[in-house]
Amino acid sequence: MEVNWLQNGHTHAFSELSLADFTILSNAYRSNEAARKHLKYDPQGNEIPYRRQVELYTYFMFGGLDGKPDLVDGRLQEPENYRHSEDCPSLKFKQIKLDGCPLKARELRMIDLMAEDYKDEVVAAEMGISVSTYNQHKRSLFDKTGTGSRTGLMLAAVRNKIVRLKAACL
Repeated sequence: MEVNWLQNGHTHAFSELSLADFTILSNAYRSNEAARKHLKYDPQGNEIPYRRQVELYTYFMFGGLDGKPDLVDGRLQEPENYRHSEDCPSLKFKQIKLDGCPLKARELRMIDLMAEDYKDEVVAAEMGISVSTYNQHKRSLFDKTGTGSRTGLMLAAVRNKIVRLKAACL
């Protein structure tokens, strides 16, 4: 989980970030209490050095090296829908959005399961709810996101980088 940044076509390590840009990221990190709670200690309970905490925060909020500027004219841009895994720690301190619409954890789980192309009965079982309850949640999700079908929802989820297309075997 390393952060790199681009400038004038060259890739730089997080450690090479200017003090001004580091300060902007540090201020954003300090203002996110939930992120500080989850990124201060490693899994063994050891305190992570502050600079590394800010780097992890940057990684989780803005993702990898994608060519999209995260700092523009000294202003931090909106966090990206980046997750390094379905159960990414960042979900504890940032909001994933579909076309600007914040998703609840349950809705994100539904989208992840739908992206695996599971039948509705399997999705409902995985979520521990009845099919009729799942159908109500699914309809609400379609309404909330302005999509009218599973296909429309999946296309929007891919467009918003909530799910990734998987390579097909040929």
